[in-house]
Amino acid sequence: MASSALGKRSRGVVAFDESPSKRPRRSCAAIVDYNDENEDPEDIITVTAAKPLIVTTEIDDSPSKQKRSASQSSVVKNPVTPSTPRHRDVLAAYPTTPRHAVMSAGKLFKRLTPHSPLSPSTIQTVYHTARQLFARGAEPGQLVGRDEERRQLTTFLERCTSDSPNGCLYVSGPPGTGKSAMITELIQGYAQKDGVKSAYINCMSVKSSKDLYTTLLDGMGLQAEGVTEAAAVEALQEAFYPKDENATTYLVTLDEIDHILTMGLESLYRVFEWSLHKSSKLLLVGIANALDLTDRFLPRLKSKNLKPELLPFLPYTAAQVKNIITIRLKSLMPEGKDSYVPFIHPAAIELCSRKVSSQTGDLRKAFEICRRALDLIESETRSKHEEQARETMLQMTPSKRPLGENINGSTTGGRSIVHIMGNSLKALTAETAPRASIAHLNKVTAAAFSNGTTQRLKTLNLQQKAALCALVAYENHLRSKVKVGMPSTPSKTQSLAPTVKKLFDAYCRLCTRDSVLHPLSSSEFREVMGSLETLGLVNAVDGKNGSFMTPQTPSKRGRKGVLASGDDKRIASCVTEKDMESIADGIGSGILASILHGEALD
Repeated sequence: MASSALGKRSRGVVAFDESPSKRPRRSCAAIVDYNDENEDPEDIITVTAAKPLIVTTEIDDSPSKQKRSASQSSVVKNPVTPSTPRHRDVLAAYPTTPRHAVMSAGKLFKRLTPHSPLSPSTIQTVYHTARQLFARGAEPGQLVGRDEERRQLTTFLERCTSDSPNGCLYVSGPPGTGKSAMITELIQGYAQKDGVKSAYINCMSVKSSKDLYTTLLDGMGLQAEGVTEAAAVEALQEAFYPKDENATTYLVTLDEIDHILTMGLESLYRVFEWSLHKSSKLLLVGIANALDLTDRFLPRLKSKNLKPELLPFLPYTAAQVKNIITIRLKSLMPEGKDSYVPFIHPAAIELCSRKVSSQTGDLRKAFEICRRALDLIESETRSKHEEQARETMLQMTPSKRPLGENINGSTTGGRSIVHIMGNSLKALTAETAPRASIAHLNKVTAAAFSNGTTQRLKTLNLQQKAALCALVAYENHLRSKVKVGMPSTPSKTQSLAPTVKKLFDAYCRLCTRDSVLHPLSSSEFREVMGSLETLGLVNAVDGKNGSFMTPQTPSKRGRKGVLASGDDKRIASCVTEKDMESIADGIGSGILASILHGEALD
């Protein structure tokens, strides 16, 4: 039966041409194996390539068209009828991604944001190499200076190859004076000799006396697992007191040796006595900050005539700090141009060395200042080159305005502000790069050393900090009352600086609220306020107005206030809000923050 003309096309439909008005033709049945009713016309070819298809071809029997039909019979034609689908099949094709998000299939995503890899903040400049010279943990390289200390340390280490390889050297000095760096450098040469074993132990990582002995065994390559403390001591004595004269010599370095005092004096005595024994094969180098550790804590050694040798490392002088910084910077210059000091001006180096030597003599502090100064000059250099790149871009564009970010990464002639800036920054060398001046060093040293208030606040105990917080909270409370405009009697309008008595009452209320802190007595509180006044953190003020000036009548301006004493003395704080933010750190931070908030005064 012929298919209905109104029916839908479906799978497996056999089509015959039964029109009687036309000449008879041979018709071949074509089985269409898919339903393209809801397909996009442009996708018909793709679908037909994946599915089996038998297409009907009509062959005309007339002689005039036989030749042409024969040539067309080998060509497969796909009937495509343009139509708009009534319903879209969302699962008919793969989902597509907008072209502005992905450049092409198989390629990685390309970020077109200001924080792309070509952003100005990520362009590495020549200052990076200089900054690495002063970074913490950087390789110290050849140590400069400390010639006398080097000579004494070398003389002591020469005992490794002598007939009596024993002894103890106690190296002391403030932090940042090069103790550990120099000892580590010199010991490396002796640890490679035959018959010598070296071990370095940082005592801060040792938790108990047993841990100390087992760490020594492990560092010297001896069996240390599963041994008791007594067995570890016995094994160490056998290693240090051998019967064979050609036995191994042990070179042990104990850094932060004063930490052993927390485990008891017996462990420290035992280690020192092992190295000072006549038949010992142990060379001990102890490092600590305290200058008189052996005299204060080890008097028994002196009574046995076993006093160790002392090697103090004094703080660096200004000339030594300047020499070290200059040599490090000159190492970045090419050969033959050692006379020029790059990146930091010599006058700025002189300022830095004098500041550091007058304060602590800590070389690490000097390196930190140099690193911050390099950050400042690098930031300024980046800003200048960025401005120059913008001006260059303005001259290159006909519209005289900077170009925005281009879509899909297209650029005009391969040029942009970032590219121009990056090329100019990469062209800088150690000779042409701008140097940090005295102005840059002044900014850094002002932040590093001129914070005397912060340093003094760190030295206060908890009760002193609590008293100062109570004063600041009371002053803030009075300021808030003045701003709100609370009514007050004429005699009280100028009482903005509290007396010691009023401050003590406020201090007691703040401390006893929620039982945060047990308050001091009245006499103890006056002593605390006196110590704060000595440190310059509070000041005694005249009259009633104190440090908070209020309008006065003409009759009052000419009178001079009399400085009161005792509980009637008025005081005012000399710290800023920024300084008080740092006071609430460390021990008792929650207590101080509660007092500083001043809720009990409301």
